[in-house]
Amino acid sequence: MKQENIRSKNKKNSNLRLISSAIRNISKKGINETTMHDVSHGAGLSQGIVNFHFKSKEILLIETLKFISNEYLTSFQKKLKKTGNDPRQKIITIINNDFNKNICSRDKIAVWFTFFSELKFKPAYHQICKDRDLYYQNITENIFTELIEKEKIEISVKNISKGFQALVMGLWLDLLEDPDTFSHFKSKKICFDYIKSHFPKEFKRLL
Repeated sequence: MKQENIRSKNKKNSNLRLISSAIRNISKKGINETTMHDVSHGAGLSQGIVNFHFKSKEILLIETLKFISNEYLTSFQKKLKKTGNDPRQKIITIINNDFNKNICSRDKIAVWFTFFSELKFKPAYHQICKDRDLYYQNITENIFTELIEKEKIEISVKNISKGFQALVMGLWLDLLEDPDTFSHFKSKKICFDYIKSHFPKEFKRLL
């Protein structure tokens, strides 16, 4: 392996360790209380390394939020691509992805909501969250439009899409408030019940 490839791989590994440490620290201590020392110590790296990769705490925070957002979108897009064109299967896939244990982990959800609380004050955070949410909203609205046509019902696609998104976010919040009783399986069931209540014909065989 060429020297530059080794350096590139080492840099990527260090970045991932530092961002993973940032996620753990932010989920426990919040944004303001998390320090560069906390992150470097949690990653098992020197503070000089974290300063080399991320010139400031703010850059580290932005890259951490980008990582969580990109991880979610990559998983979302990859699984939808495998699903095909059936809107029924698409919405089932989205629900399964939203409550996949790697996506819906307490640390990552805690970080996501922590950044949400800062949106008013940090335009960079706001843009990252807005881009992800708009993408999600557009995809789900397209799927619900197809389902409405197949079910032959009159209902506001924006209302059902926003209701669905609010339900998912509310269930994610449950994970933070009561992690001991939170169930990924039950959360998916609640989402499936919401979908079935609006599209009983299309989802009559859904457990």
